[in-house]
Amino acid sequence: MIRYFVCISFFIGLNLNAYSQATTYNSAKDSDKKSVAILNKLKSFYNSSTNQITSSFNLKMTFAGNKSRLEKGTIVQSGNKFNLVLNDMSIVNDGKTIWVVNKANKEIQINDNTGGSASGTFNPTDVVRLYDSKKFVSVCTFDGTQTGKSIQIIELKPLDKKTEYSKARITVNKVNGSLSKVELFNKDGSRYDLTINKTISSKSVNSANFAFNKASYPGYNIEDLRIN
Repeated sequence: MIRYFVCISFFIGLNLNAYSQATTYNSAKDSDKKSVAILNKLKSFYNSSTNQITSSFNLKMTFAGNKSRLEKGTIVQSGNKFNLVLNDMSIVNDGKTIWVVNKANKEIQINDNTGGSASGTFNPTDVVRLYDSKKFVSVCTFDGTQTGKSIQIIELKPLDKKTEYSKARITVNKVNGSLSKVELFNKDGSRYDLTINKTISSKSVNSANFAFNKASYPGYNIEDLRIN
């Protein structure tokens, strides 16, 4: 169950040579300064523990040889804490412990938060929250207006060949500096298109959003996999 969401955290071949024949895009040094600045700004925005960010989104998942699937959800987050709600699943992460609730099977799995996508949870903003300019090569391929919206588009490729994904395409809303869309391409041919419909940022953080309430799930089977 958790592994299903690990796949979502990231991205298919990045052919940046079409952008510039003079650059190989095999090193972090090949990134343009504009894309790095945009990504670092996004990282700072989504990693802030003094802000509470609430987003609603649509997630379209397309698997090779299968029909696509659409999920709708919301996420409230502050730093590394988040509360994610999907149709059949929800995840609460208070920074130390993670509760994954499978509503369809009435199951709850508890894990230690080991940090990042390695913890086996899905946070739609992890692609920018975990960004490291030394581990990726990036290029800003568009900066302008599309369908009446002011946006920036960045192509992002991980330099670690062992990663499950090979490319990310990130669209940024220039008006409020938040994510607008993330297109994830996996090496197995699957694709994930995350469209963020609305983002609200507040300086007031409600800790209750990141507290798990066991009483809300009577009759659920609980599997505690925490080491400590």
